[in-house]
Amino acid sequence: MELIRNTYFGNGEFKLYPHQEEAIKIIDTGKSVLVSVPTASGKSLIAYYAMLRAVSGGGRAIYIAPLKALVQEKFQELKELVGGRYTVGISTGDYDAGAEIVSRYDILVCTSEKADSMMHHDPDYFTNLQVMVVDEIHNTGDPSRGPTIEMLCTAAISVNPEIQLVGLSATLKNIAEIGKWINSEIVRSDFRPVPLRKYMIFRGKVLDEDSQEVDILEHDITSVVEDTIEKGGQVLVFLNTRKRAEKFSLELANQIGRMVETGLKVPSDDGSRYSEMLSQTVGHGVAFHHAGLNSTLRSFVEDSFREGKLKVITATPTLAAGINLPARTVIIRDLTRFSDGYSSYISNMEIEQMLGRAGRPKYDKYGDSYIYCTSQGAIGKVRDFMDNGVEPVMSGLCTERNMGFNILALISTGLCRNREEIRQFFSKTLYAMQKGEEDLEAMSENIIRFLSDNDFIKMNGESFSATELGKITSSLYISPRTAKSIIDMLDMPDLTEENALYHICRTPDMVNLFASQNDMDLAYQFINSMGESMDDESDLNAAKTAMVILSWINEIPVLEIEEKFNIGYGDIEGKKSTAEWISFAASRLSVKYKREYATFFDMLSLRMREGIKQEIVAIVAIPGIGRVRARRLYDAGFRSISDISRASPSQLESLRGFSNVLAQRTIDYAGRLVRRNAAD
Repeated sequence: MELIRNTYFGNGEFKLYPHQEEAIKIIDTGKSVLVSVPTASGKSLIAYYAMLRAVSGGGRAIYIAPLKALVQEKFQELKELVGGRYTVGISTGDYDAGAEIVSRYDILVCTSEKADSMMHHDPDYFTNLQVMVVDEIHNTGDPSRGPTIEMLCTAAISVNPEIQLVGLSATLKNIAEIGKWINSEIVRSDFRPVPLRKYMIFRGKVLDEDSQEVDILEHDITSVVEDTIEKGGQVLVFLNTRKRAEKFSLELANQIGRMVETGLKVPSDDGSRYSEMLSQTVGHGVAFHHAGLNSTLRSFVEDSFREGKLKVITATPTLAAGINLPARTVIIRDLTRFSDGYSSYISNMEIEQMLGRAGRPKYDKYGDSYIYCTSQGAIGKVRDFMDNGVEPVMSGLCTERNMGFNILALISTGLCRNREEIRQFFSKTLYAMQKGEEDLEAMSENIIRFLSDNDFIKMNGESFSATELGKITSSLYISPRTAKSIIDMLDMPDLTEENALYHICRTPDMVNLFASQNDMDLAYQFINSMGESMDDESDLNAAKTAMVILSWINEIPVLEIEEKFNIGYGDIEGKKSTAEWISFAASRLSVKYKREYATFFDMLSLRMREGIKQEIVAIVAIPGIGRVRARRLYDAGFRSISDISRASPSQLESLRGFSNVLAQRTIDYAGRLVRRNAAD
């Protein structure tokens, strides 16, 4: 306990919650532990204790979180906590980077994808770890990121049976099953330091958990929002679409504007339409939040809410899973989601994640959560949630994409050298525990055949090993089918930017934008203009995504792209980031199969990162000069680094966006680049 007292509380008085004491006692025995307690009940302290215990004894620890925002948050917390006594590192990208990063730090904080990519390079990095914390471990049941978490835990235990796993979750239905899978002790509690009160809103009435009327509202949700603000609280309102979140934020700002005047100004973000929309509401303490916002605007909204300047955020459910952003009151406005052509209720797990944000530790005596019900059916859904809780976590590992990706990694790293070793590995997965091994074995056999037929592995009797192609593919952290698609693309005689982007967006690793009815004509025209084929309707999604990225690298203003394709800046950021990675992979594969295309894909990757035409690539190498300032320099006649180095500060100051300090710094840096190039 002294470790906690000295490090976490600075020798101050402290008292652990019972579930914290229980978990720490287990950690002190060296056993793994799975902790399921409500949000804001001190799970982080348990994880930090396990890591500090490890590093204080000379070991190393890794903290794995599902999203970059959470990784950044935990990294900052840990740096502040250790105060320089131990080294703390962060890693969220560069999937081609090896596992040597683990040896640089006492504690590494990273995404599950980054940790998994290190396994693809060298699974022995697990042997250098004493503690592995898996935050939000219930995401093992998530269709997209779940298989990555499942493979990480399985690989860690296989490579290093002595590793201490610390699994954290606010919601686990089948905790005994998950605990057995990762061979851990279980700590479970319903304790919340800030009690949560749950209500339903139905036809202007507030009902408690027993469906008893406790209040009558004059203006439904607005009345709850106003009451919370009047009492000094903040509100999160969850809606099921971006447009509804945007519209409701404007309605609330108009209705409660008399109550709040913040003086907040939205930061400039290269002309996104969302800047103007947020400007209409933030002055009255209201903002919306969804994946269409770019990183600058998302951070602005989140930070302003944490600082108490914003009183209300209307958001899509992604906010609930993405960051630690509690409020006194949480309102779920929409219980349904439109998907696959019909409307259906969201999962109990999603409801729990959203409601769990109610109640701010150290600020609120209680948290209030409201679920808006539009029908008796909706009330039945809420009753099911209150009576039965969340759904069990179920593995989604056994799909062609997941298995191909992971079997190649197991072979290329030498973890598995034959069918029996592959069978043994997958027998330790959650999928095998829940559904048996038969499907896994059948899928594995199909994958092995595909890998062999396409030169990713070579067979030698019952044994197999990865070829050069297999090793490159695994290290690039792309699926074998994506690698095959790239290799097929390299056979094209006259590859253009348009063709390349279309084929990149058709790879299995690219999650594309949805082509609505309004996008169809443009998508067909794009495909036909290149003389390309279309296998199915999913290619229309690929075409739309390719057109968006093409617009981005041709410096079309963000606002034009948003309006033309009905998307947000955040969508551009997400899609171009994935496409950039696949383009980088194409460059690496070009070195082996068609070297003359390597530079083409390198340049394409760089242009996707910056959103620029080729003519200003050199200029954006100057710090502080992004796509907009680089274009202004070029159009003003400064068309090379040399031109900029010879400019006067007054010449650059005359350009929009250049202060005296930035102008001088830009000229000085350009001069250094010129001298460096001359020396080379």
